[in-house]
Amino acid sequence: MRPSGDRWLLLHGTPLTPSVWTDIAAHLQHTGAVQCPWATPRNASEAQPDVARRLRDDLHDVTGNMHVVGHSFGGQVALELALAMPRRVRSLTSLCSRDTPFPAFAAAARAVPGYGPADLDAVLSRWFRPADLAAEGSLVRYARRCLLTADRAPWAAALRAIASYDRSDRTPTIDVPVTLIAAELDQVSTPTAMTAMAGRLPHARLHVLPDAAHMSPFLHPEALAQMIAEGRGH
Repeated sequence: MRPSGDRWLLLHGTPLTPSVWTDIAAHLQHTGAVQCPWATPRNASEAQPDVARRLRDDLHDVTGNMHVVGHSFGGQVALELALAMPRRVRSLTSLCSRDTPFPAFAAAARAVPGYGPADLDAVLSRWFRPADLAAEGSLVRYARRCLLTADRAPWAAALRAIASYDRSDRTPTIDVPVTLIAAELDQVSTPTAMTAMAGRLPHARLHVLPDAAHMSPFLHPEALAQMIAEGRGH
């Protein structure tokens, strides 16, 4: 039975699309209303706070308790919403994301406009395990399409924003349950970075998924949805 007033806001990473949440949303629907908005920069100058402000404006007339979930860049937008809307956001889930800079992405952002097939394969190799890529399942095919069709300017903007993003001084002010989900093999939002983030949050629970890469959680939507739902009230 759906608890009245509960609402899930699921924010995707870059250069993915809201449809990455489709299977997870199906499992969460019985626990509350689910929204999966676009959560990417609209131009080359936008960053996480800009995307969060746009979402906040869109949610102005929406009622109910809000449980915000974000993956990667979307996790940083989710963090911005939790900071900007402390009376509305009742829980936060950050999946393979971080609250500190990842400077190496500055160079990646400069290279994005010229990315070719080899570069896109390198991105996929960071997102998935070799066995996942060899199986070429629907999630891998979806991720490949996103990389091939992405608008390169907003994608580069998101990478620049991740390179410099730092809210480590403000995460301790988030006074709601926070679930952090790290992947053991993630090369960007490493378990070390997410463990440090957990230590800054007053009500955090950290899960480290063994033998998992950046996109691995989406391969198991039912298990991921259960972990997200359980984190709402821990």
